[in-house]
Order: sequence, then C-alpha cells, then structure tokens
Amino acid sequence: MERINSSQNVENIKENYLKKELYDLIKKDDLIFDFIQQAGLDGLWFWDLDSPDNEWMNPKFWTTLGYNPKEKSHKSSAWQDIINKEDLKQVYSNFAKHCKDPSYPFDQIVRYRHKKGHTVWIQCRGLVIRDDKGKPKRMLGTHIDVTKLKKAELRLQRQVERYKHIIEGTNLGTWEWNVKTGEAIFNERWASITGHTLAELEPLSIDTWTKYTHPKDLEKSNQLLQDHFAKKTPFYECEARMKHKNGEWIWVLDRGKVVSWDSNGNPEWMIGSYQEITKAKKDLEKSKLFVQQAPSAIAMLDTNMCYLAVSQKWYQDYSIKESNIIGKSHYDIFPEIIEKWKDDHRRCLNGEILKSEEDRFERLDGSVQWLTWELRPWYTDENKIGGILMHTSDITKAKETEIRLRISEDMFRRNFENAAIGMLMFDENGYFTKVNYKLCEILGYSDTELTKLAFKDIIHPDDMENSEKMFQLLFTGERVYHQIEKRCFHKNREIIHVDMSVSVAKNENDIPSYFIAQIADISHKIEAREKLQNTLGKLKSIIDDITQVIIIGTDKDGLITTFNKGAENLLGYAKEEVLLKETPLKFLQKEEVEKRGKELSLLLSKEIKGFEFFTALLNRQEYDVREWTNVRKDGTCFPVQVTVSPIKENNITTGYLGVAVDISEIKKAEKDLKSWLVLAKDQNNRLKNFAHIVSHNLKSHSGNFQMLLDLFIQENPDVEDNEIIQLFRTASDNLTETIAHLSEVVLMNSSVDENLAGLNLHNTIGKVIKSVSAIAKEKKIKISNEVQPDIKVLGIPAYLDSILLNFITNGIRYSSNQRDSYVTLSSSIKEGFVVLSIADNGLGIDLKKHRAKLFGMYKTFHHNKEARGIGLFIAKNQVEAMGGKIEVESKVNKGTVFKIYMKYEKN
Repeated sequence: MERINSSQNVENIKENYLKKELYDLIKKDDLIFDFIQQAGLDGLWFWDLDSPDNEWMNPKFWTTLGYNPKEKSHKSSAWQDIINKEDLKQVYSNFAKHCKDPSYPFDQIVRYRHKKGHTVWIQCRGLVIRDDKGKPKRMLGTHIDVTKLKKAELRLQRQVERYKHIIEGTNLGTWEWNVKTGEAIFNERWASITGHTLAELEPLSIDTWTKYTHPKDLEKSNQLLQDHFAKKTPFYECEARMKHKNGEWIWVLDRGKVVSWDSNGNPEWMIGSYQEITKAKKDLEKSKLFVQQAPSAIAMLDTNMCYLAVSQKWYQDYSIKESNIIGKSHYDIFPEIIEKWKDDHRRCLNGEILKSEEDRFERLDGSVQWLTWELRPWYTDENKIGGILMHTSDITKAKETEIRLRISEDMFRRNFENAAIGMLMFDENGYFTKVNYKLCEILGYSDTELTKLAFKDIIHPDDMENSEKMFQLLFTGERVYHQIEKRCFHKNREIIHVDMSVSVAKNENDIPSYFIAQIADISHKIEAREKLQNTLGKLKSIIDDITQVIIIGTDKDGLITTFNKGAENLLGYAKEEVLLKETPLKFLQKEEVEKRGKELSLLLSKEIKGFEFFTALLNRQEYDVREWTNVRKDGTCFPVQVTVSPIKENNITTGYLGVAVDISEIKKAEKDLKSWLVLAKDQNNRLKNFAHIVSHNLKSHSGNFQMLLDLFIQENPDVEDNEIIQLFRTASDNLTETIAHLSEVVLMNSSVDENLAGLNLHNTIGKVIKSVSAIAKEKKIKISNEVQPDIKVLGIPAYLDSILLNFITNGIRYSSNQRDSYVTLSSSIKEGFVVLSIADNGLGIDLKKHRAKLFGMYKTFHHNKEARGIGLFIAKNQVEAMGGKIEVESKVNKGTVFKIYMKYEKN
C-alpha cells in the first residue's frame, strides 16, 4: 500500500510540472490558448517529447472512454493499449509529418475501445511546441467525441450503397453534389443519357450540368434548388431540357435531396437521380395539343391541380378573363370551389373515375352554373398518375328551361286547382277531363259529376251552335284562342251568364291534344250592365236637360261628341252645327288661346298647340280648372270657369269631358269687392286720424282728472286711505296707462312683429286683476293668478292688457249665481308658445250652436243687456296680430276655458 502511494506521489509530481508548464505556456502564447478555446474538447493531453513516456491527460480524456481518471496513470502507454492498432499507425505517421512540417496538420479520426467494449470514434488533433531552435519539445492535443456523427455517416454510406444498387436496377442516372465546393460525382448512366461517356465529360463538376442545360430551364432549376435549400420543399424536382451529343434537345426529370447540412444550417451534400422523359414529354405535348383544340370544355391538370392545358371552350364556359392560366392553380382560378369537389379531385388522383350528370356550381359573383362533368386520371409512361383530365359541359340553359317548365307545370296545376274562376280541360269531343273546385261551385256539381258531362250538357241550346263552330276552328288550328259570353245551366236549371275563354294545347307534332277553358260567372256583371245602360240613358237625359251649364264631350283628338242644352243656350249654336265637326277651341278668344299656348310651352319645355291647350296638364293631374272667355255665336263674350277631365275605359283615355260655368256674376262681385277694399282703406286712414285726436284729447282730460284727485286729497288728507278714493286712484292710473298704450298703437307701423316686446305675463295679469277688483268683489268672484312668475311673452302692452281685461271681465259678467264663482289663470309651454288658460265656472257657451260665430263682430250668446258682441272679436284679432291663436272649450252651465297661444320669449 505504501509503494502504491509513493508511486502515485511521483506521478503527481510529474503531473504537476507538466500542468504548471502548460499553464505557463498558455499565459505566454495566445496561439495555444486560441487552440484550446476553438477545440470544444472531450479530452485534453500534453506530451513530453523529451521523455515520451510522460503524458498528462485531463480527467475528461478518460471519462469520455468510460474510465475512472484516478485509476489511470499519466503514461502514454496507458492509452496505446485501447486504441485501434491500424489507427495508431496512422497517428504516428501524421505525428512524424507534423514534426517535420508544422504546416501539415495533426488531425485524424481514430477508434478507441470503450471500457464497456464498444468503439468510440475520437477526432484527435494536436500541435507540436518547439524550442528556439525549432526542435519539438512538447505536444498539446485535444479529443472530440464524434461517435454519433460517424455512426450516422456509416448508416448513410450503407444507405447510399443500397440506393446505388436500386438505382442501377432502374437504369437511372445518379449524381452527388458538394454544394459548398461544387464537386460533383455522376455515374456512367448519367453521362450516357446525353450520348456521352464520363471520360468525355471530365473534369466533372456542377458546371458539367449547367453547360448542357437549356438556359430557360436552368433559371427554373436554380429557383427550385433555392426553395429546397430554404426548406420550402421536401425535395428538389425539375423537368429540364439537356443538349444531346447529336445536337438535339432531350427532356430529363431531375430529382434530388440535401442529405447533410453544416452547423449553420447550410446544405453540404446533395444526391439525386436523372431520368430521360423525352418520349413522355412528347406524348404529353400531344395530349395537351388535343386538349387545346378540343371543341368541348376540357382541362388537363397535374397532381398539384395546376393547369397544363385547357380548351378554348373552357375559357368561354367559365367566362375566364385571363388570357393564359397555364401553370396556375385550379383553386386560384376558381376560389369558390366547394370542399366536396376538392375531395373528388383527391379521389381521382388516387385512380378513381368520377362523373356527374348534373351538378350545381355557385360562382363567386352569386350566379349559378349547372354542369355535367367527368374526372379521369391520366398516366405517365411509368403507369404513374400524372394528373387529372377534367371534361365539363355547361347545361345551365337546359337546366333553367327544365326548372322553368317544372315551375310552370307546378304553377299551372296550383293555378288550375286554386283559380278564382272556373277551370276545365276537355277533349276534342267536348267531354270534361279535369275540372277545378271553382267551376263546381259555379255550376253546382261535384267534381265526379262534372267529369261525366260534356259542353252540350251545360250550354244553353241557343248558344250551342256558335260553340260548335268555335271548337271546330280551334281543332283545325285556324284559331288558337277564343273568348265569348254564353249562357249555362246550373244544376238546379237556373241560367248563369259566363265569360268563356278557350285555348288549345298541342303536342310535339302540332296536333291538338286537349283544350283548356276558363269560365267566369258574370251574371252580376250582366245585371250591372243592364242597370248601367238604364242609368246612362237617364244620365244622358239629365245632361241634356241642364240648361245653365255647358257640358261638352270630345274624342281623343278634341272633336266634339257631346253638346248639351246648356251649351246650346249659352253659346248660341245648335248641336247639329258642332257634333263631330268642331273642337272647343271654336268658342274661345284667339288672344287667350295664344297666351295659354306660350305659358304651357314654357312650363312643359315643348311646343303646345291646338286641342293640347286643354289636355297637356292631364298627364300630371286628374283634372284641370281654368278661367276662359267664351265667345257666343253672335260674337258677344262672357267669362266661364272650365273643368276638363279625361274619360277612361280600362284605365285608357278615350276622350275628354269639359264642364263650363258662367261666372259673370262672380266677376261682377269681385269687381265690387275691389271697390269696397279701396273704400275700406280710406276709412282706415280716417280712423287712424280719429285715434290720434282721441288719444290726444283723452290724455288732457285724464291729466285734469288726476290733478283734481290730487288736489282733493291735499285738502282732505283724512280720506286718502278711503277704499273708494284708492279705487279712484287706481282707475285714474289705469286710464293714464291705457291712453299711453293707445298712443303707442297709433304710432305703430303696419308690421306688428317689429313692435313686439317681452312682457312679464304674471305681473301684467296681477295689474289687470287689481283694476277689476272692485267689480269682482261686488260679484263675489275669486280671481286666481297661477301663472309662473318668470314667464315672458312677446306682445304689445296695450293689446295684452285689452285681451286680459276682455276675458277676465267676461268671466265676471257671465258668472253663475248658483255656485261660488271663480276665474283662474294658469300657464304652460307648448311647441314654442306660452298657453294662457283662463277658466271660469260660469254660464258657459253652447259651442255646437255658436262655435262658428263665437268670435264674430256683434255676436252675443246670453240675454245680457250690457253685451255688445265686440270684446271677443277684438281680443281674437289682437291675439292673431301678435302671432298667436285662441282655442275654446265650453259647456252650458259648466263654464268656459279659453286657451290663448302667445309667442314665448326665452330667457
């Protein structure tokens, strides 16, 4: 035990000097430090070349090989027993070359036997350290475990060998390419495809490929390679043209895959195969040419559903606007394709043949195409599916016709069964084959009973002869439709008037197949027609008997067709002179007609002439009313108001009717009214002068009255607080204010709006209530001012005082003695107006009887001898002058509510 410890101490001393020496070297020489840093070590060793048996190895050197570092000595012989003998020879050989030439690298992969018995592959690298004279003194080395990489390389090598055997059996050209260096390895078959031997193509590199490849295909190949290098595609595949030794271009299918990548993810080695496809390509081109020239809609697609060829009909059927879709995805051209069809495409690419006799294709714009289609896989020379042949036919028109026919048949059936009129089908002998419910109802038979009958059983005998002639014309094809009114027998033998429409239905050979009849019960119309004829006869007599109104009827062109007695009397013409000979223009002044023509031409932006003077506006309105001057036969004139309206049958204008009324008396009254207005204006001016005089004189008397009252109070100061004196004072003040308001009214301009001022309604009411308090007290009437204190209205002070005084005194004057009376004033805001409500519980007014004349001048509604009928008239006019209005609610003996609307002055 002591010997072992002593031996270990000696080894530790040696380890220490080498370890220390190594550390010193690292400190002195940066190259050594860089070497260790870059190595990424799985073991480190330092060898004394002066004493070759001494070699220091770090612990990881041994742990990588499965040994305990403490159990291993730092002797070079310690590792020489576990290294592969062949690899050891290589190590010594490289060592000798490196010692001789420092530029020769000491770098090799060697095999060690792991403690457990398996092989560990180690990349062993070293660097000789020399003295000042260049003599090797020491050697520093590193170990890197590359076992995993080496095993993968061996597996790949075995796989490559296996693939080589497989490829040789398929007669494919093969290639290997070092992407980084450009080195390329081709087999003999690769060279023979282009008619060469490998010897003829040397020196071999990637340039050998590019030299013989068509320039356009080379661009495509480079792009596909870049996609594969970027890992966008799992493998590289490209069809390209190669220059054959005989000068022709041949087609090849080039496939490959990167098999190794460097640590940065860049491709290192790539292997692939090379196959001539010239014949398959020519066959494919023939197929594509057939597709392109096909008269039907055919498309040839590859396995990626990209177009290889399409017919012109394909573009037409699907309204494809792009001029060339070759190479583009079927799903890009038709993004609306449903998932079911995509599944059909996948099934076809797996070898199935699919077809559909009818399928609905909803396009992106919402339109619908109906198609019949067939999908077939097409095959390459190797019996491999190359894509899909798609054949379609657009059957949209046929399908739409079928749908319309089905809808038409369904609608016919439903219309036949549910029609509001009788419907029946019958054969060439007149026997009923099918009837609807309504016909059964009209004739009183059941469905079963009617289908056992024929026309001869229900048509009146007097109408039967015409019916047989009608059926004969329909059957021979001389007519396809006939309508006639006939008499039929009800089941109870009553006569029914019907409107019968019959048409014939023919088969594909243009031979009558059956007849269809529509039968409507028009008994009520026949009855109405008879009544109408009687009424028209009476109306004609009435029109003829009207002697003071002109009634003239015309046809569409204006020719007179009706000329009544009134027209004869007022115009002086006999009916025979104008009927179907003249137009109404004959009875008008020429100047008026010309003037009206210019007005209408300007209004309607087109020339209006002749009879159009009467009818031009009837396209816009139901009738036209206008004043004209009629000229009698003797040349005298008189004014008329003419109303012209169209005469229509089935909403189609067939003529015109003009009604003219003599308005001579109205025109005379109008002239008198104008003269009265002139007179009224003169009187208004006189009244204004009178108002000036009255206001001036009253002002003087009012001042005298107030002065006398003041003198009386000065001489009798004890009576100043007397209630009568106070009322005199109030009345005097109010009189003074009223005279001032009257002066303001006199000075106002004609526009009242310019003189409206903001007036506090509550305060004004309070002042008026105070002025009438004496008579209110005498009548024992309670007057309440419930108007909001801050409401202002736009008005004229004198008008507002007058309005309030009128309504409040009316409430006092017409109070009831049978109950406690009141007058209540309240307010509200409605649609920009202040609504003043003045309510009382007095006698009320019978509005049903008096509403129309309530605000008339000199109108009274109670037997009150003091009533003059002027107050409400004045109040209404004053309210309207200030832009307001009055509404009233009243019941006899229950009081009255006046609602006065006045403009609201907002704060």
